[in-house]
Amino acid sequence: MFVLSLSGRPGHGRTAADPVPELLAALDPLELPLPPERTAGPEMLVLAGRAETALEVLLRAVESGAVAVGLGIGAVPAPLPDSVRELSGPALEASAEAVRSALTTSQVPLAVRAADARHADTAADAEAVLRLIGWMIRTRNRGQWQAVRALRAEPQITQRALAEQLGVTQQTVSRAVKTSGWREESAAHPLAVRLLSMIDLTSAR
Repeated sequence: MFVLSLSGRPGHGRTAADPVPELLAALDPLELPLPPERTAGPEMLVLAGRAETALEVLLRAVESGAVAVGLGIGAVPAPLPDSVRELSGPALEASAEAVRSALTTSQVPLAVRAADARHADTAADAEAVLRLIGWMIRTRNRGQWQAVRALRAEPQITQRALAEQLGVTQQTVSRAVKTSGWREESAAHPLAVRLLSMIDLTSAR
């Protein structure tokens, strides 16, 4: 399974000093095994059962610009506890190690750790891909953000419909999409999912 430790970074991002309320709201629509919770101060813990969901959590956290993200992959003892704060096991330990590393990274504060040391290279590959995605996310301006968020919510939407939704011209949407790097970013998502899934599928449950 996938455990994500999110730790606030004072003075960073568009959120207030405490990023937790906004992040909890951003994660609310996702299907998670347990509700994400604040652990202490500006810190959160999130449990995801699928690589696709873990990626979505990570993307929404990176978008805030206000947290360091540590993703740990490995076993979580069954049955699950009533609260994510009661989690234990190798995945949680890997997540804690990952967020400590992420907090020391100034550019894209994100790290991936596998509980099983045999998967260290694959975790490093996943981290490299995810940091590139994170770098692209961090460079977007407001117009690019609006276009990308709409595309993520409705990937099949036409540029004409998107322009009407955002109240701008189709030319503006086309330029925002092109310069945002959205196509390049979204093309990398399946690779990130495959790498994360490889670790998860071969980890003891």
